Amino acid sequence: MLIKELPALAGDATTFVWVGGDTAANVLQALLPAPEALQRLPYDPDDTGALDEKTLLVAFSGPDPETHVAPEALAAALRRLPLNGRVLVLLGWPVEELPYHVMLGPLVDAGCQVLQAVPLDKANRHGAHCAVVAARVSRLAPLRTYLDDTPIALTGDEPDLRTLLRLAGEYTFGDLVSRPLRRRLAELQDRLGTQQQRVRQLEKDVKARDAELTKAQQRLTSARESLERLQSSTTFQVGSTMVQGARRPGRAIVTVPAGLVRVWRNRGADRR
Repeated sequence: MLIKELPALAGDATTFVWVGGDTAANVLQALLPAPEALQRLPYDPDDTGALDEKTLLVAFSGPDPETHVAPEALAAALRRLPLNGRVLVLLGWPVEELPYHVMLGPLVDAGCQVLQAVPLDKANRHGAHCAVVAARVSRLAPLRTYLDDTPIALTGDEPDLRTLLRLAGEYTFGDLVSRPLRRRLAELQDRLGTQQQRVRQLEKDVKARDAELTKAQQRLTSARESLERLQSSTTFQVGSTMVQGARRPGRAIVTVPAGLVRVWRNRGADRR
């Protein structure tokens, strides 16, 4: 979801009530530019009637105390929510590092059910990695995926609300955290398949080069044997003797006959 689409989660709310100091107010003003029909007010703990079903409680929670509101600081405001009152919490933790149990505790203690946990795009620009929508309920509302835009009915017949709220919240947060991990796993599997194909191709290339190297070695061995036969042949030795005589004409009258005789004798020895 895009950060500019978050006001759509306000539903039929007519007022945004933000929790936190001036820094939080400035951040939320930049992240959630309220439509003209929505009024934006700071949370006043002394105003008992500030929160009603037409009010959306808004907070930006995360690890930075200068910018974010600590989850435990939201507990009092959450307990002030009326039945069916909603809260929108932007989270400054990366999804894969989200300590959702820290956020889930105050929500469950206030009787709030996590309805949706939505990842946000381009978190590096605004620091909000995901948005959590919760409501104070008396009965468990049906769960839905973050891609489902159908209205949420805050009804149900399940007993033991507190336990069910925690289970439902853990399921929603767990699904949020696991989504990027599943996406990363799919990317790694695709990359592994590509690498395996590359390895198989390299193995084929190595085998082909080994075969070429074996053939080259065989040709080299054959050439050496041919050279040895040529050098040991009578024709080569006679020719070598004549060349040496031509290089030294003054001694050729002696060396050439002597060399030819030696070749003739060796030839007879080879035959025997």
